[in-house]
Amino acid sequence: MNFRDKIVKWYFENKRDLPWRNSSDAYEIWVSEMILQQTRVDQGLPYYHRFLEHFPNVKSLAEASEQEVLNVWKGLGYYSRARYMHSTAREIVAKANGVFPNNYSSLIKLKGIGSYTAAAVSSICNYEAKAAIDGNVTRVLSRYFGVTDTVGSSVLIKKIEWISNQLIPNAYPGDYNQAMMEYGALICTPKQPKCSECTVMTSCFAYNNKMTGIIPLKKKAAIKKTRYFNYLHLITESGKIILKKRTSDDIWKNLWDFPLIESDCLFEPETTHPEFEDLLKHTIDPVLTGFCDITHILTHQALKVRFFTYRISEESEIKAITHFELVPPNDISYPIPRLIENFLKRNDIFFGYD
Repeated sequence: MNFRDKIVKWYFENKRDLPWRNSSDAYEIWVSEMILQQTRVDQGLPYYHRFLEHFPNVKSLAEASEQEVLNVWKGLGYYSRARYMHSTAREIVAKANGVFPNNYSSLIKLKGIGSYTAAAVSSICNYEAKAAIDGNVTRVLSRYFGVTDTVGSSVLIKKIEWISNQLIPNAYPGDYNQAMMEYGALICTPKQPKCSECTVMTSCFAYNNKMTGIIPLKKKAAIKKTRYFNYLHLITESGKIILKKRTSDDIWKNLWDFPLIESDCLFEPETTHPEFEDLLKHTIDPVLTGFCDITHILTHQALKVRFFTYRISEESEIKAITHFELVPPNDISYPIPRLIENFLKRNDIFFGYD
């Protein structure tokens, strides 16, 4: 039995029972693939159910507002995925009468769908022999065949594509693609791979050469940029808070957070800051009641954050500023970044946390 047959046999004997594996609907498969990009299955599963509850088909997704989509996605991170999905759905409704395509040539033309997603959907739903190559697949093939080029390099990409195209079967391409991804997720993991449980261990280059901890070769980690966020957490007498919509082309675009001053350092609590004064002039009787520091790590940057909590009068006019909203307690209709959600949860003042 060759490498491919062993992997597929293992898959049928050990695969996880996941809802999208019981579906051949291209839309549902697409939703699962988009959610699982950069997200673990256990984290993404409830979002998959939640997303389909709100948007059971491509037409319902297209008809929703971007704010509705972002709110359903809230907490999952990488919000560009949600925006791409919304845009793609609208494109399908406009150009394909709401029929979600299941063939590679049509899928790859859509702006929000790349080669991996197009291959995954078309191989599962249309039995096209298109190899779906993600990080899991790259890791399994690199270790087994001894591909020692750096992750992300054009040389590695070309080698893995060539190997994958040789292996992809015409008879069961979807099962093969899912088997490879599952094997990388459960057996040939990035750290501490389960070599003793591996069905192809004896012929694996990395195992036989004691290189499982080295292959695939890592590229140098990019130095994270550090940014300093000074947030105004404004609370009225009745417990309402001020949220501000983020409209710039930056992290969390079109989500809601607090009025923000970004600077080259965190402001000192006991010091008067002109930037804050410009915002606080729209409030009545502002009183600083405390501050809180949080470090929030994103993929390419680290955020040093200080929240300044002010009590303000109910009659304050700050809510009249463009993109500012006065929000009552327990209102969950605003999509907010995880950073803000964690702060509010910690302070037990918003969204009705227990």
